[in-house]
Amino acid sequence: MKILKFLLTATLIVGILVLAAYVYPRYIEPNLLKVNRVKLESDKPETLIKIVFFGDTHFGEFYDTSQLDRIVEKVNAENPDIVIFTGDLIGASGEFISNPDCISLGLAEIHATYGKYGVFGNHEYALYQEYDYEETMKAGGFEVLVNDWVDIPEINVRILGIDDYYQGSPDKDLGSEARMDAFNILITHEPDFVDQMNIDGVQLILAGHTHGGQISIPFLTEKILPFGGEKYIKGLFEIGMDGKTDLFVTKGIGTTKLPFRFMNIPEIVSIEIGN
Repeated sequence: MKILKFLLTATLIVGILVLAAYVYPRYIEPNLLKVNRVKLESDKPETLIKIVFFGDTHFGEFYDTSQLDRIVEKVNAENPDIVIFTGDLIGASGEFISNPDCISLGLAEIHATYGKYGVFGNHEYALYQEYDYEETMKAGGFEVLVNDWVDIPEINVRILGIDDYYQGSPDKDLGSEARMDAFNILITHEPDFVDQMNIDGVQLILAGHTHGGQISIPFLTEKILPFGGEKYIKGLFEIGMDGKTDLFVTKGIGTTKLPFRFMNIPEIVSIEIGN
């Protein structure tokens, strides 16, 4: 009788653990959303900027556009000077079910004192026949930079946006457009491409693409990392000559291929830069 009771208890415990191992990465973690706040120093005089950036929303079969309201609320709560989107707006891993017009309306509710900017991700190219990414972002108040740059003289910032490394035509010489007298921010979807660029004049690089590995499990994660995101996976890196360039790779918000996240809570990144 004691053995039977033990077996029933053990079976129940194992069943609960198995259920939890499925429920948490499938239904709980993918639906969380945190604000990751970071403070960085600048060697540029009188630099005081708050940048909020996010990426890899992958709106579609795994992440409903109704979640956009929550993203907008958290971004606006940070009172950003600049808002950056690092690509992969709509997911391309299943049937195209998103409404770009609804997404534009949501993006338009995001407020930034000195503008909103974005770049192409690989999923934008994968879905180029389904919708016009640049028009969707423009309707939402974002300027999409494709191997181009824009100056914000009020805060002495230059933003350089590079085309997608995986499916686009990135200009590896774009870093040479950095201004010596400005704070230069480079936006790229895939982080690993920066190793092929001259980034000596760039102070900050923002990237996404990796989802932080999406599912962080030893010996598995490295096998599922995407091309262009196998070296710089998540978080803050000091790279370039003497480590003078900060690279931040966001874990993103949505999921791709599989609707699971583990040890990679979806995030919005708020970066405060000062002297």
